[in-house]
Amino acid sequence: MNYAWLLLPLAMAILRLKTGKYVFSAFVSLSCAFIVLIGGGSARAFSLAAGLLVSVAGDYLLAHQKGKPMRFIAGVALFGAAHLIFMAYALWAFKFRPLALVFIALLAICYALYLTKRVLPGQPGAMKIALPGYALASLAGLFCALCANEPTAAQRILYILGIACIVFSDTMIAEADFAHNKKAGKFILPTYYLCHILLAASCLTASL
Repeated sequence: MNYAWLLLPLAMAILRLKTGKYVFSAFVSLSCAFIVLIGGGSARAFSLAAGLLVSVAGDYLLAHQKGKPMRFIAGVALFGAAHLIFMAYALWAFKFRPLALVFIALLAICYALYLTKRVLPGQPGAMKIALPGYALASLAGLFCALCANEPTAAQRILYILGIACIVFSDTMIAEADFAHNKKAGKFILPTYYLCHILLAASCLTASL
């Protein structure tokens, strides 16, 4: 396989952003999962593909809440599960890097301040537990990505950038939905799709 396969999820992402139709959103992640399975070339790739498939389910629930709060909670839970699966993928090739721990510790402090001052005030008790917990899972996944000892520098960089994009996308969701900054909403889907495309690209790099 070669990088031309990435044109498929890229086209689906553009169609989703242009038309607003959810089905194209699902096709972005599904096509990326296909690329990972075909191009990954190892049993490890199945865990990455599983994370992408779980993300499809979470994305569906968040896109079809229809005034049902439990759909939002279930969607967040599924995305949290996807983070844990991505973390397991990275742990498969884990190599501790002290600088990564320092970076994540500093980022965690920034997130704690951000959540405390901007996101959590006024939220119900359950959300004051769920949102910090989700943030911790996101940061743990980024830490594992930074410590993943991939065969090539290109594969490692693409994977780190992919996980960084989903952390950023999650932050924009918090900013738009809980801090009521609607302008942040325009960054959510592009960075979410870029995350999955970069993760798929990292597997293609491994197969070259």
